Amino acid sequence: MKIIAIIQARMESTRLPGKVMKEICGKPILEHIVSRVKLSKKLDEVIVATSINKADDVIDLWAGRNKVSCFRGSQDNVLERFAKCAEIYNPDIIVRLTADNALIDADIIDKGIEEFLKENNDYIYYKKGLPLGMAVEIFNYCSLKKAYQEADNMECLEHVTPYIYRNPDKFNIKYYDNKDDLSNIRWTIDTVYDYTLVSNIYEKLYFTYGDEFGFDKILKTYLEHEEWNNINSEVEQVKISYNEKCI
Repeated sequence: MKIIAIIQARMESTRLPGKVMKEICGKPILEHIVSRVKLSKKLDEVIVATSINKADDVIDLWAGRNKVSCFRGSQDNVLERFAKCAEIYNPDIIVRLTADNALIDADIIDKGIEEFLKENNDYIYYKKGLPLGMAVEIFNYCSLKKAYQEADNMECLEHVTPYIYRNPDKFNIKYYDNKDDLSNIRWTIDTVYDYTLVSNIYEKLYFTYGDEFGFDKILKTYLEHEEWNNINSEVEQVKISYNEKCI
């Protein structure tokens, strides 16, 4: 059983260009993410999947310097990028992550993988209700291949997994709910306000724990600083609109 994480990353973000290489506590955001994901006890490999766009050369160069596996593929057809990446690494199970989420917790990844393996799942979302930027998507390679072969509209191609979770008649899909609904909290990085908040969290925890602080410490620290609540509370998450069943 081979389990990999694929982290999609690109430099040309619309609302915060170059964010994956912006520094927090002296390290690029992408470096923090890879370091945190590599704390997983269940993953066999961690791959950064970026595009062939020249702007993303910096990601490829960073990966080479830091001995991180890197795949380059289509800029806009991210489903194809994932599928072609997976062809090379030939996993059984894939954890999809993005370079927006600098606070991703390896323990959440591992618990999600454990739940995935308990049943005959094709796709799980673990966990609905966590702060934005903490949940993970996990799916098997067969489902990714099927999505790549069959999906043909831009929403599905750009966002990788919609074809799977919008077609429950074709895939065995399961959602796990967090016991508390914390989905109103933004810990993803999409704007300068998000970057400021996540930087504040790192400043409080990184110099004591390195990248090894998890969800519980993050939440405790966040709740202790009520003034942080308003930093990015007005940021609207970009909504994905789908055609019927995203086919």
